[in-house]
Amino acid sequence: MIRQYRLLFRRSMTLALIAAFAIVLTSNSGILADKIVDHPDKLKYEELKYQPPKPDGYRHTLKCGVTAYVVENPVVPTFELTISIRTGSMYEPVEKAGLADMTGYLMRNGGVQGMTTKQLDERLAYLAGEISVNIGDSRGRASLFCLSKDVDEGLGLLKKILHSPVFDQEALTRYRGDVLSEMEQRNSSASAIESREWQFLMYGDYPSTIPYRRTEQSINSITRDDLIAFHQKYFFPKNFILAVSGDFKTAEILTKLDNLLSDWPEQQLTLPALSDQIPSPKPGVYMIKKEDVNQSRIRVGHAGVKRDIPDQYALMVMNDILGGGGFNSRIMRRVRSDEGLAYNAGSMFDRPVLYPGTFQAWFQTKHATAAFGTRLIVDEIKRIRTEKCDAEIVENSKASFISDVVNPFASKNSIVNTFADDEYTHRPDDYWQNYTKNMKAITPDDVLAVAQKYLHPDQLVFLVIGDPEAVQKGSDKHNERFSDFGQITIIPLRDPKTLQIK
Repeated sequence: MIRQYRLLFRRSMTLALIAAFAIVLTSNSGILADKIVDHPDKLKYEELKYQPPKPDGYRHTLKCGVTAYVVENPVVPTFELTISIRTGSMYEPVEKAGLADMTGYLMRNGGVQGMTTKQLDERLAYLAGEISVNIGDSRGRASLFCLSKDVDEGLGLLKKILHSPVFDQEALTRYRGDVLSEMEQRNSSASAIESREWQFLMYGDYPSTIPYRRTEQSINSITRDDLIAFHQKYFFPKNFILAVSGDFKTAEILTKLDNLLSDWPEQQLTLPALSDQIPSPKPGVYMIKKEDVNQSRIRVGHAGVKRDIPDQYALMVMNDILGGGGFNSRIMRRVRSDEGLAYNAGSMFDRPVLYPGTFQAWFQTKHATAAFGTRLIVDEIKRIRTEKCDAEIVENSKASFISDVVNPFASKNSIVNTFADDEYTHRPDDYWQNYTKNMKAITPDDVLAVAQKYLHPDQLVFLVIGDPEAVQKGSDKHNERFSDFGQITIIPLRDPKTLQIK
């Protein structure tokens, strides 16, 4: 009887809600009709009024001098810690290329004092936790995820990995074999070839290319002593920046972090300064001979700038309009929407923090239409340097960037990781506070000025991955040929183990 009553009650409530909803729809039908537009370009949004948080509210200095960004998050019973380590493969000797990556991998997978890798894996699996260590080109990262009730054991295991890895020789031998096996497949991916050769064309022997210079010889030369020395040089508390979130009390977790970083020898690290003067890439057309693909990958560009320049906001808007804005960008519309040459096309200013990056535009298409598509991109590069953008287009681009300002602060964990990343890259504390104001200040004149200052059609490097004969033959429908863009240099594929050109 009670169950039947509950069913009747639920049905009556459902009918009441449906009736109420119908009344709302009816009463607002006129309003809704007024807001419906016939094209997405006509959509209008209310101005976003959002003020990002300030880093001071999350920043703490531990007893050992380490900076930790900490936030409580009692919504979920978990604990997350990310440590940024000032290191990277850019700082390894080129004759030992691969050392940094191998060090990070074997810190986690080469055993620790008192535990084998298998025992460590089993314990983390029992805790439903995860620990990772990896070293990229300009940063190392270590992370811990576990349930908040297991934070003490999780931190204890992380400390063993960071402080006392043993770099088991058998694990080193196995991993070396895996790396060499993967190296044999270097030339199977056209996209991987494109990334590698672009770096070599733009940077030559600059330290940023060291991650791409691993060879059979450099990998085989890495010894256990090399791993130990690299670890000891870079893994110490004063070289760490922490981002911490989870279900805890801040005072308690700060004490636990102090314990995590105790018993470490005192040391300092001075990284070599990187020159702002990168090798000047020679303009021209460079075709990498890969005949087993039915499409060409094309990248066009030249030397660029570092991240934190005074013109950064105008540069972001300009590139967004040119090729960075997806379907709304000029390059995408010309290459994909108008001509149907490629599924994806775009442009970017790759702006590293430590050294100048590159400007690059790209697309992938059939060999026969590669030159034609490249002409479309070059024309758009020239057009944005000579024609002032419409004010509405500039405003729409600015609005998209301003609306994205919430993303770095979308969760508690992302907040502390954003501020830890800013500390690592030496961003000023007021960067996010002033972001919207600086973006709003950009005008069409500013966009034109940075296009003229930072885009250089006369310095373009053209990289083509594909079948040179088919590419140069071109299409009967289009007159464009790559010889229109400069001297053509055909480069055979490199030997995957030695990187020597075959």
